[in-house]
Amino acid sequence: MRDGHTGANPTRSVSRRTYLQLGAGAGAVALAGCTGGGNGGGSETITYLNRGGVIQDAEQAVLEEWEEESGIEIEYQAAAQDTEMFDQISANPGSFDLVSLSPYGYALNEAHPDFAETDYLADIDYDQVPNYTDNIQEEWREIEFLQGHDKGLFYHISTQGLGYNTEDVGDISSWEDIKDDDLEGEVTLFDSAPTRFGNCCAALGYQPAEVVEDDDMYDEVVAEMEAQHQNVYDYWMAGNDFMTDLREGEASAASAWGGRVEALHHDGHPMAYTVPDEGCIQWSVAFSILEESDMKEEVYDLLNWIYQEDIAIDMVEQHYYPIPLEGDHETMEGRFESMDADDVVSFDWTAVMPHLAEIEQTFNEIKAGA
Repeated sequence: MRDGHTGANPTRSVSRRTYLQLGAGAGAVALAGCTGGGNGGGSETITYLNRGGVIQDAEQAVLEEWEEESGIEIEYQAAAQDTEMFDQISANPGSFDLVSLSPYGYALNEAHPDFAETDYLADIDYDQVPNYTDNIQEEWREIEFLQGHDKGLFYHISTQGLGYNTEDVGDISSWEDIKDDDLEGEVTLFDSAPTRFGNCCAALGYQPAEVVEDDDMYDEVVAEMEAQHQNVYDYWMAGNDFMTDLREGEASAASAWGGRVEALHHDGHPMAYTVPDEGCIQWSVAFSILEESDMKEEVYDLLNWIYQEDIAIDMVEQHYYPIPLEGDHETMEGRFESMDADDVVSFDWTAVMPHLAEIEQTFNEIKAGA
């Protein structure tokens, strides 16, 4: 593996290309409850589940002010993927107050057989969050994965494209680039079957909902998953994993979230991020309130506080994921993630759910070299 580098920040080479949104739900940051959460024991506590790492660190730093003002404690938990989040929620729904999910998570809630029969997420009373309606751009409030239900409040923009070390590989602009022989044993990808499936559909210009109904297209996507696997030395489970591998030189390229790559770039590492020419899945995040929470009033107060313009800007400066505020804001300029909602193409993940077991089996066979 190549040695890590910590030279001066490279010129940012991020170009904006069409990226694909998991249209009905996917895993991302989550606010939810931990043991004794949901105020079941009478304590003034909001429980909060997210992916951990830099996002959780940033949120803790910013939300501490609200805790001091309100006298209510926020307890944090972390889960790497949306499925894990819903496993925790379904096992003990009364222990959670607030969760933030990416599009795949909303698909799990709507269509996954293990979760769809129970209404885990409460309908949002938007009148309780006036700062959301006033300050968040309408095109993001009406993004595809939040349509057809009132379960979510858009939080921040995220995609899963490719992060890379500019001193090792120069420029990357396509999924084809990670198949280059020079990257043998230097690529790490997300250990998530639906994400791998979705990004390989994107690489071929296909919609997943069409692929699962067409055997020939499905075989092409599987072949693409196998081809992208060839240079992989490991699959990462949590965002901190790929950040560590890029920072320490274990990886030269990684499927990655743009905000976390920007954090590495900000710390002086020669990193860049791109949405490949062919597209990639969107991994944006929305907040949801748990149906069984008895802290709803307090959660609404917290959310309305977060959507204040100055607080949202502070949050972006901490975690590098843009929050699409109305108006022009210097903080939102030059981010690794795009602010253009018109670039989003939707994935209908509810249509894919009946085929998820097959996709997971296929992915596991590829990893095992079967």
